Amino acid sequence: MEDPNSIPRSESLTAQQGTFMPDAKDVTFFQEHGWWMSPVCLDDALLDEVCYGTERYYLGERDWPLMVNVGTDWTSEKVNRVRTSDYLSLQMEEFRRLVHSSVLAGIAARLAGTSAIRLFHDQFLCKSPGNVNSGTAIGWHTDKSYWPTCSSTKMLTAWVPFHACTADMGSLAVFDGSHRWSHDDDLTNFRNSDLRPIEDLLRSRYGASEPIVLEYKRGQVSFHHCRTIHGSRPNSSGRPRLACAIHYQDEENRFSSAVLRNGRKAAHINDLLCRRDADGLPDYSDPCICPRLWPPAYHSVVRSGHCAQIATTP
Repeated sequence: MEDPNSIPRSESLTAQQGTFMPDAKDVTFFQEHGWWMSPVCLDDALLDEVCYGTERYYLGERDWPLMVNVGTDWTSEKVNRVRTSDYLSLQMEEFRRLVHSSVLAGIAARLAGTSAIRLFHDQFLCKSPGNVNSGTAIGWHTDKSYWPTCSSTKMLTAWVPFHACTADMGSLAVFDGSHRWSHDDDLTNFRNSDLRPIEDLLRSRYGASEPIVLEYKRGQVSFHHCRTIHGSRPNSSGRPRLACAIHYQDEENRFSSAVLRNGRKAAHINDLLCRRDADGLPDYSDPCICPRLWPPAYHSVVRSGHCAQIATTP
């Protein structure tokens, strides 16, 4: 692994933003525990903009049309459920500014020990308010389980709540150190709100303790390893829980053909969106879908089906 302290800080970061970068102790913590919580590193203005962007999105507004309809996962019947919406950074300016944050990408590069970070996928999650029986729990899973076509196991996710996020809101919870367990990257239980059976299995198999529920001040962001087991309890507060998961890929990640246990060929939505490489395979370095976010240079979005250069958001 590259020495994290050797990864350069970009001139695009201010002196204050540079102080948000994890130091050697923070990197060691991430390597040992599979997660890390940042200091407050995003300002209120940016988060207010993203909240406004969610309102525009659910009203049907789009700044750039996506070439594949990935849906909004929202109907009136889901008023008390979890809403997920994908690739908003390719469709909404406010989300582009958040997802293309050089501060977050720089942190991700330092934690992963890589010289470059590319976007893999982003997902907006709205967890409706309710009670402990509201069905808004998110099942225990790993991100890597949903990315069998990715060659790297150094990928990681930034979890960005748009407000202060407390345990009663169903904040992100992680099984500490689970990225080092010998599970087979087959935990695809995101939609399973019955948390107890998997918890019991993890305790019996790995001696797992209670998961750690992370709590956030507004502007704090957590990062977790792609193999860290995580999920969340129901939102029992009276407030919706709004957050964005930004999935990052390291420099080495490439498409790799995979077959699922049921014998079917593995696939990801990126395989439909990305251009093809010289071998006819999905190119996970396509600057229109998976732009390089670190080191900052220029980023790309899809506008009317074409790739356009846009300015970096520090």
